[in-house]
Amino acid sequence: MNSCSKEISKFDLETDSLEETDSERHGAKTRRQTWASQIDFIMTSVGCAVGLGNIWRFPYLCYKNGGGAFFIPYFLSFILAAAPTYIMEISLGQYMSAGVVHAWKAVPIFQGLGFASQIITLYSNIYYIVVVAWALYYIAVSFTANLPWASCGNPWNTERCFVTGMTLNHTVTDCETVTNNSSVFNSSSVMINTTECTSPGSTFPPVDAVVEYWERGVLQISRGLEEPGRVVPGLAVALLVAWVLVYLCIFRGVRWTGKIVYFTAIVPYVLLTVIFIRGVTLEGAANGLVFYLRPDFSRLLDAQVWIDGGTQVIYSIGVGQGFMITLGSYNKFKTNCVRNGLIIMVINSFTSVFGGLAVFAILGFMAHETQQPIDKVVDTGPGLVFLAYPKAVTQMPLSPLWSVLFFMTILFVGLDSEFAGVEAFLTPFMDRYPKILYKPRNRMIFVGVYCIFCFLIGLSMVTQGGVYLFRLIDYYCASGLVLLAMVFFETLAIGWVYGASRYYDSLEMMIGYRCGPWMRIAWQFTAPLVINGIFWFQLSTYKPLTFSDDYQYAPWATALGVFFTLSSISCVPAVAVYLLIKSPGSLRERWQALTTPELKKHQLFPGWENTNYKWSQYPHHHGRQNLMSSIDKTDSAEIIE
Repeated sequence: MNSCSKEISKFDLETDSLEETDSERHGAKTRRQTWASQIDFIMTSVGCAVGLGNIWRFPYLCYKNGGGAFFIPYFLSFILAAAPTYIMEISLGQYMSAGVVHAWKAVPIFQGLGFASQIITLYSNIYYIVVVAWALYYIAVSFTANLPWASCGNPWNTERCFVTGMTLNHTVTDCETVTNNSSVFNSSSVMINTTECTSPGSTFPPVDAVVEYWERGVLQISRGLEEPGRVVPGLAVALLVAWVLVYLCIFRGVRWTGKIVYFTAIVPYVLLTVIFIRGVTLEGAANGLVFYLRPDFSRLLDAQVWIDGGTQVIYSIGVGQGFMITLGSYNKFKTNCVRNGLIIMVINSFTSVFGGLAVFAILGFMAHETQQPIDKVVDTGPGLVFLAYPKAVTQMPLSPLWSVLFFMTILFVGLDSEFAGVEAFLTPFMDRYPKILYKPRNRMIFVGVYCIFCFLIGLSMVTQGGVYLFRLIDYYCASGLVLLAMVFFETLAIGWVYGASRYYDSLEMMIGYRCGPWMRIAWQFTAPLVINGIFWFQLSTYKPLTFSDDYQYAPWATALGVFFTLSSISCVPAVAVYLLIKSPGSLRERWQALTTPELKKHQLFPGWENTNYKWSQYPHHHGRQNLMSSIDKTDSAEIIE
């Protein structure tokens, strides 16, 4: 055993004694929780990483970008950028044993990343759960003999309504007139005329019953963001139920949540498997699977395919928002975060591929039944979940059953991600006031207040114009350029300021062995290059958000979206400048102080005292025996396990 290994073994004994001391000092009521087992952490992280994008975005991108050939840029991005970044976030939270704000004291000048993550997470928590509310609404209305979107003649339908398989040849005197007269649908032998409605007396363009139910029955959509209208009662109730479910699953802390996710994370896989088995037994399913997976290697010559591959894998794992830093912070110090991170990433990628199989088997059947090309029934985002699939199940026997199973999958997938988001936002506050908020009763109250606050704000997205606000926040606040910039700054902070080699020392302390060169190279070179390339490509091809061909966001709405974007990412340079101005000493001394990690004694690698780091000439920034800043607050509730 070499001298460094002996020092680490000695460190193990010291941390054990430190745990006893801290436990005695703070008592169980103010103790920072850890996961009851590594399986709890893995299950919760899988639930967080496996989100709606695995079901509604990956399949669409795969078929769009060359089928099986799309796996090449996807998995190259996985190796070169996504997996190393994911492991970096988990290990940082574990190493610092703190939420996203305090974790970035490892690189003080980048503490703005913590504040930016909090803002992004707040936006995400408020808007993401709206999808959960939509799923709950569809589950509720699916408990019926006949699905409400399977027919016309309902109060929300107009005379434009038609059902797949019906034909329509009906003219109106005024294209702007919308009535509830549906007597023309009593016949099943009418012809569809899709001529655009350009003048009075022309044929009214038909609208699918599924679309009318979504827009007029569920959303009760207004003409635009500038017309918010009233709160839709059914969606408001669904949103309230969604927040109650979130509260009940997280109010007691991660040990309680870690047990809940055994159900919420496993059930979606069971349901997806059932849907897949049913799907592949339907006529036309094989065509859908071939369309999904058939490789078109010529598409690899298109730069957009590579951008989509890198973008999808980075977005789908949830990095850049602080979720994984928070979940990792509840690990015991000696947890093998590298192994666990790879397991989670592999499961996430498998889910994307498997989810696509289940979805395209159903879409292949739908294309067969409607005699349409598959590319005419494929959609992405909410359109796939709330339009394409509901339309497909109307063609299936026992359609209410398959509708319930599918939307339950969406429900559990969405809830798992929401758990992590809420925990990520609340943890920094609990770390800041541990003696108060680590007490079970106080935590329950604190979580309840936050859930109520988010519910009240979220009511703005279940109004008649709420879906326009939903799209605006989704586009500008919690995806796209924002997350790319966050991940780029993170790799810069760890790979170059903290130092990739020095971070390897920190990893060795936690997992007990030295990793190979793969992650160090990724943190310093491949991940920043890949992410930076995607960022500038997206920025150069940026287009303002549009809702549909009929509705364009006003300039003030676009400006609001840009403000949302800058409100988070601007924290990184703003906090760095503020700290440089506020810190004492010369500019060089300030820089040295703000790039010196603020660590506790148990986080200092034994071999560091024999090295000559550049800041060792500034002894007032750290202890006499330690070359790094050492902070040991007696009122901290953090312990090492």
